[in-house]
Amino acid sequence: MIFSRAMAYACLMVLAGILALVAVLMVLLTIVQLARGEAIPDLGARAIGTVIAAGLAPLCRAVARRLI
Repeated sequence: MIFSRAMAYACLMVLAGILALVAVLMVLLTIVQLARGEAIPDLGARAIGTVIAAGLAPLCRAVARRLI
């Protein structure tokens, strides 16, 4: 086995944290652009990306917890 369970757990938890951070930053970027009155290039794509990132973060955490 190349990776141990502890390494897989750590990698999945880091991935979950990165995905959660990406989701938060995308929402903040949208709020800032709306507050400034700027045009949002593709709001639908940004919303879908945010939902996917926010949905994958808890999934990664759940898989990581099942390993331990």
